Amino acid sequence: MLPETDEHKQMRELLLENQRLLTENNQLLKKMNKRSLISFWFRVAWTLILIGAPFVVYYYVVEPYFTSLGSSFQIFQSGLQEVPGWKQFYQAIGGGAEAGNTGAGSVVE
Repeated sequence: MLPETDEHKQMRELLLENQRLLTENNQLLKKMNKRSLISFWFRVAWTLILIGAPFVVYYYVVEPYFTSLGSSFQIFQSGLQEVPGWKQFYQAIGGGAEAGNTGAGSVVE
C-alpha cells in the first residue's frame, strides 16, 4: 500500500470519529438545555406557590372565620395590643401612630 492511502484512510476514520463525537455532544447539550428549562419553570412555579400560598390560606381559611364571627382586622389588631410586648413592637416598627407617640424618645405605657 502507498503511504498516501493510509493517511487518507486514517484521516477519514478520524473525521468519522469526530462526527460521531459531535453528534453525541449535541444530543447531550439538547438534553441539558431541556432540563434547565424545565428546572427554570419549576422554580418559577414553586416561587409563585410560596408567595401566593399565604394569601390563598388567608382568603379561604382565615377570612371566613373573621366574617362569620363578625370580626374585622381592627378588632384583631386591638386584641393583639393585649399581648405583652406587642404594643411596643408595633409602635417601634411604625404601625402605631397614636396621639401620645412623639418618636423614639416617647414613653410607652
